[in-house]
Amino acid sequence: MELKTKRLRIVPLNIEQMALLCESQENLNAVLGLATNHAGQDEHLQAAYNEMYKNCQQHEKDYLWYTNWQIILKEENKSIGSVGFLGAANKKHEMEIGYGINDEYQSKGYATEAVKALCEWAFSQNVYYIQAQTEPDNEPSKKVLIKCGFKQLEAQNENLLFELEKPASAWMSIYMCLGMSVGMCFGVSSDNIAIGIGMGMAIGVALGLALDADDKNKRKRD
Repeated sequence: MELKTKRLRIVPLNIEQMALLCESQENLNAVLGLATNHAGQDEHLQAAYNEMYKNCQQHEKDYLWYTNWQIILKEENKSIGSVGFLGAANKKHEMEIGYGINDEYQSKGYATEAVKALCEWAFSQNVYYIQAQTEPDNEPSKKVLIKCGFKQLEAQNENLLFELEKPASAWMSIYMCLGMSVGMCFGVSSDNIAIGIGMGMAIGVALGLALDADDKNKRKRD
């Protein structure tokens, strides 16, 4: 599995690949067939990878929400950073995202591209709210979140807290159009288009209302 954007491939590591990343980026590159990456792993990054690996082992069936997603630049076939979640969504359908780009590839829009893609994927997986934290003086990180549509909330400890909400559903309009189409087909086959459209719209409205209500219910957090 992987996500693709115009310039990037975003690949989630399985548990075995996470173990390789904990050893070194070079070992992982060899398995994934990526170009050599000379960026080192500092102590903080190494500790984060070890924690991810441990969480992947503990949540084997849901490892996609705990693993590291490699950000691969198509043009160079090279890993230039990573993005990922800090665990599966809670009961309020909330989760947190984290990201990072190697120094030499920063300020080129890669982080924004990757975060947008992963957020879109998460919203397709029954997630409604994605949060992110950043240090107050980290202007590049704040710009990434703002470009992705995140809104700043109250401060979280010493960090700034941002949140992105899943776009509102359009179930009503979708199913009304579908209902009209089905109704017209039914009406033509029964020589009574008016009755067919009426029945189709009634069914479409009922489905749209039900799905729209379910969508609104999942957005409630009280």
